[in-house]
Amino acid sequence: MSINDVARNMNAAKGIGFIWLGLRLNKKPNKTPEEKAAAKAFLKTLWGTLGITLLFVVILFILTGYMMSGTKLGYDGDYDESRTGRVESGQVRYVKNKLYYIDPETIGLPAGLPDGTHINLYFDKNDVVIAGENADELSNIVEGRVVLTVVAMVTMILVLITFAIVARKTFGNPWYLWLQTIKNADQNTFKKDEPPCLFLQQ
Repeated sequence: MSINDVARNMNAAKGIGFIWLGLRLNKKPNKTPEEKAAAKAFLKTLWGTLGITLLFVVILFILTGYMMSGTKLGYDGDYDESRTGRVESGQVRYVKNKLYYIDPETIGLPAGLPDGTHINLYFDKNDVVIAGENADELSNIVEGRVVLTVVAMVTMILVLITFAIVARKTFGNPWYLWLQTIKNADQNTFKKDEPPCLFLQQ
């Protein structure tokens, strides 16, 4: 069965079949001028897509590493228990069997935090507060990282879509034209009940 016979199968140029068909076309000997142009265009499209994807993966990796190393999340010291308090009138209010107030400076936090700010408090085995951290600030950092990751991924998808459109109209056009020509040539005679073609003859 020839490569043209396989290309006539509408499923052959979708997903993994798309890549498989292009690679087999490049290996086919005695290609026609149209097939040579299509094979070359396929490789340009394939490597361009892989290159863009790899570039964004590297960018995401670098951004994630930079942000993770730039800001420590969570208290990393030894503690027996943790609770959440809230700033009221310049002090941290928390409940541990009864209501308590503590100055932010005594647990390593700056003075003048806005009322309503949530504070993570850490206690030793004697129920003494040994550290505190701004929970709202940590939440904002996490949200910022999530937003940055989503923006980068959406950008990658948009770039890939744009690349596919540009490729179809420019350097990748011979590949898409060859596929369409093969499909159109046999559209009226292709048998729907014919089993999928699994192998190509060179």
